[in-house]
Amino acid sequence: MDTEIFLSIAAPTYNERENIENVVVAWEDLFVRDGIQGEVVIGEDGSTDGTKEILRGLMARYANLVVIDHPVNRGYGSALSSALRRSRGQYVLTTDSDGQFDAAEYRLLLAEISKGFDVVTGYRVSKRDSLLRVVADRVLNLIIRTLFHLPLRDTNCALKLFKGNVARQLTVEARGYPTPTELLVRAHTLQYRIGEVGITHRERAGGKSKLKALQTSWHMMLFLIYLKYRQMLYRHGVINAF
Repeated sequence: MDTEIFLSIAAPTYNERENIENVVVAWEDLFVRDGIQGEVVIGEDGSTDGTKEILRGLMARYANLVVIDHPVNRGYGSALSSALRRSRGQYVLTTDSDGQFDAAEYRLLLAEISKGFDVVTGYRVSKRDSLLRVVADRVLNLIIRTLFHLPLRDTNCALKLFKGNVARQLTVEARGYPTPTELLVRAHTLQYRIGEVGITHRERAGGKSKLKALQTSWHMMLFLIYLKYRQMLYRHGVINAF
């Protein structure tokens, strides 16, 4: 690990032409404003709308911008996993690339992580989304508490801060919506300490969400059942990695 890098911002992106430049510039400005050594690591997931070309231009401006290019779309989880593996920071902040989260709130997560946690996840104090998705998230968190005994308010919030060695150790199998929750379930199963702190959630600055509510909910339930099965195998010593 390059110990000079304090914070890695790791994010997936797919067809975010309307947002990606503003978001990356804001992240780079944050490093300067806070006087920290940082890097931006983006898993570019086969965009077809010009996002790739915008990122190439940004790489010419920012030496600490790293883009892992997926030639074809492989899914949110695959793109985020690529970014996590390539990160080098002492801490790794995961987030989305659509402008819904303020990366400057890493400070809130860092203050919490200093209390002895390995991971701190944000919970959206006021979720800026449709009523259907707000309700779906509440149901999801009830299911997570029941299945995995993980007493958190908002497991699927994308804004999370990890100790770097923890982030780079976690496996990601989900390809879409379940990814942020999967990271916490795996960290919890491996007995890492997890904290939670309230953060701001904003409406998308532009573009449209890629989620389809019914299809996403069905895939989420199937994946959680699979993840619970894997967890049981691991805890009973049937498999030696989780």
